[in-house]
Amino acid sequence: LPYRSMQDPLVHHGHHFGCVVHAFCNVQTLLTNGITLMGEVEERGLETLTQEDRKEYAIFWELLRIVLNLEDCLMSSSEEDMIAMAGLIQKGASGARGNDTKSIQAAIIDWITPKGQALIPHIPRNVKTRQGFHHEHTGTLLCPVGYEWANSKTKAKLHSGQLQVAGDQWPLFLYADYSYDTEDPWN
Repeated sequence: LPYRSMQDPLVHHGHHFGCVVHAFCNVQTLLTNGITLMGEVEERGLETLTQEDRKEYAIFWELLRIVLNLEDCLMSSSEEDMIAMAGLIQKGASGARGNDTKSIQAAIIDWITPKGQALIPHIPRNVKTRQGFHHEHTGTLLCPVGYEWANSKTKAKLHSGQLQVAGDQWPLFLYADYSYDTEDPWN
């Protein structure tokens, strides 16, 4: 038989939860709030919850659906046991994010490499340190519109992290033909 590592079932279920339901969830907070909301729903009904609480409650119930007997375990366990269970589920969800990042890295390198050519310098598929703003080609694609990658000061600030890119500063690669029109920014 081939070697197969043994993994706690909660880690496995957490991985599935992270892939399918909520990748960036704080599981301990979800469990704590979910148990509290369960009591409120029993007392006053689901319609009394705010929209945000209903969303969190739905995510909590999705986790309970994925992990068989989790509700029973939570109701009969100590706070320390609940924290331990949350930690194992969180470990699985965090692993799911890591797997997604690793699998997409090679696909992006293939996507940005012109057909029949090689990127100079070469970007290894398993090394992150020479990607992003640390590589000429990927830096060009990631540079937010409104900044000029060709400007050595801009390039140095992005490379060093001195210039932080905000979420509303879109990178050049999102635009057709890598071309941004200041007169018509939505095209």
